[in-house]
Amino acid sequence: MIRVVRDGALATIMLDRGGARNAIPLTGWQQLAQVGPLVENASLVVLRSADRVFSAGADLDELARLAAEPERRAPFREAMRAGIDAIAALPMPVVALVEGGCFGAAVALILACDWRIAGPDACFAVPPARLGIGYPAEDVARLMAQVGRGQAARLLFTARTIDSAEALRIGLVEMVAEAPNLAVANDPAALRGLKRVLTDPTDPNHSALFENSFDNLAFARFAAARIGPTG
Repeated sequence: MIRVVRDGALATIMLDRGGARNAIPLTGWQQLAQVGPLVENASLVVLRSADRVFSAGADLDELARLAAEPERRAPFREAMRAGIDAIAALPMPVVALVEGGCFGAAVALILACDWRIAGPDACFAVPPARLGIGYPAEDVARLMAQVGRGQAARLLFTARTIDSAEALRIGLVEMVAEAPNLAVANDPAALRGLKRVLTDPTDPNHSALFENSFDNLAFARFAAARIGPTG
């Protein structure tokens, strides 16, 4: 279900269950929770699908079993939470590249990324109300933080599907592009430091992080080119 492809400093987390529209089963969430060591040396991580459908969300066959087997409910919820939060916790920038449909829990998954790029054919829906179930509070909070309470309410209450242009308009995605260039060109340490600030701007350690960043080898090369040798 989940596989990682490396290309130098770029790591791609691939959703690869095409026969099931990349619906994510419990084992898929568990695999996402363990993805950190597979991408730890990457400068940039891209989350995408292996085909033209991003993901139908959580596996509906597994969700159906939760009605008759309540003992499965907490393990399912915990596995989904661990998988989504593992993506949010990655120390390097993570980009979601969404092509085709992105529904339900898959929307929660892309909201755990740092920014989102939609293909022109992408579409999005958050349909738990249609199924008669809830949506985890953590994911509702991320949705509200991304698009605002009103738009989050519209998506949750109507369960309607929106296209990539509408997703861009309301801020669910940051870009619409057919073949974005995701080549890694910037300094890995700087990228990780900037992500730390974005994740928690109130951390008192950020002042030292900023000052210490001037010791970065990449900056030293830049400074040497600007001011020449010293001494």
